[in-house]
Amino acid sequence: MTVFKDTRELARKAVEMADAVLKGGEAEVNDTETYDNGKKVVPSYLLEPVKVDITNYEEVIIDGGYYTAEEVQ
Repeated sequence: MTVFKDTRELARKAVEMADAVLKGGEAEVNDTETYDNGKKVVPSYLLEPVKVDITNYEEVIIDGGYYTAEEVQ
C-alpha cells in the first residue's frame, strides 16, 4: 500500500496559485490550520491523498495515465 498524490495535479494547483498571486489576487487555499512554521500558520492547498494497493492500482495509476502497465511491471 502507498499514498498517491498525482504530481500533475500538484503542479496544476501550484501554477494556478502562482498565477493568482502574480496577477495581484490571492491564491486559493483550503487549509488554514495545519502548517505552523513557528511564526504563523501558513495557508495551504491540500490535495486529497489516494490510498493505492493491489485492489485499485490499475484504476488509479494505469487508467489514470500516470504510468503504463509496462512501466509498472
